[in-house]
Amino acid sequence: MIKLENPSNFLMAKPLQKPKKVTCGWTAEQLHEHLQWAVDVEMYTIPFYMAAMYSIKDQSTEAGRLIKSVVNQEMLHLQSAANLANAYGTDLEIRAPQYGTTIPHLDFDLDDPNPKDIYFPHSTAIGAFDVERLNTMCIIEFPTWKEKGGTGATDEYGSIGELYAAIKAGCEARVDLLQANAKQVNHFGNFYPDTQLTITEAGSDGLTQAYNLIDLITDQGEGYEKTAQYIPPEYQNRADDIQPTWDHYEKFTYLLKQPLPETHALVPYGERQKSLQQIQLQHFSEFLEIMNTTFTTGNTPDDFAVVMYKNGAAISACWQNGVLPLFSMPNDQ
Repeated sequence: MIKLENPSNFLMAKPLQKPKKVTCGWTAEQLHEHLQWAVDVEMYTIPFYMAAMYSIKDQSTEAGRLIKSVVNQEMLHLQSAANLANAYGTDLEIRAPQYGTTIPHLDFDLDDPNPKDIYFPHSTAIGAFDVERLNTMCIIEFPTWKEKGGTGATDEYGSIGELYAAIKAGCEARVDLLQANAKQVNHFGNFYPDTQLTITEAGSDGLTQAYNLIDLITDQGEGYEKTAQYIPPEYQNRADDIQPTWDHYEKFTYLLKQPLPETHALVPYGERQKSLQQIQLQHFSEFLEIMNTTFTTGNTPDDFAVVMYKNGAAISACWQNGVLPLFSMPNDQ
């Protein structure tokens, strides 16, 4: 158990150092770095989307159900990115994102058009489900509008789709690194029975499975390209998604056109709010611990579902009591 008096490094939201730009080639180190970036990006979305989701008073509203479907798929995307990274021998770390600053490993100014000019105002700070948060969600999931040239590694990507296109090229270039059944995890097989969610073949035999995980992430997320937003049947969740054919970008842009749902209001910060925030932060610390255990060993602890539930319940409790949830230690603690 991590005690808040001596918080884990997971919660210190360590700055993600911008790597030196690489313009060509795919060394093992470059591919491992890119695969860690993919995990970072997927991890970034989960608390940001969860905090907005639990701020909605009535979770049964269309907005609440659509965002919940996205949160569930982002958990699937984190699993998929981690399975891909482990299959290529990456030494993974699931770490606490930093909010209120830039989104890791993405520079939307490189995209044309720039989504930050389209979806404004926006904010990367944790907050209730409002126009600023919803615009940021649209920016994160903004599709690739035109084909970008080049298949080498770089540190500059204008969209998630472009990052994964580079990773796909790197996976092909370094297929010699691809291992079978390396720390693979599958928590979503019942929701996606028609697609392979783990990598069970090595080398060139496993490349199709690696591509499948990348396509799953991009097809469900931003649709990868503006002209191809319909989610293929094998990637659709027909169990509990009210719009299984819509990608995340389409869900978010749709919600921008609807009236905003009622959300919990923040109250003056006091001792009770501080206590709830500390409890919630403790549960998020446990969430990070169990995610690291699961995806660095391939073995899921028995209390995985309990930890997942408590993390969500603690975020919800914060909002219901008018306090902002936390996902990293404040600088003054």
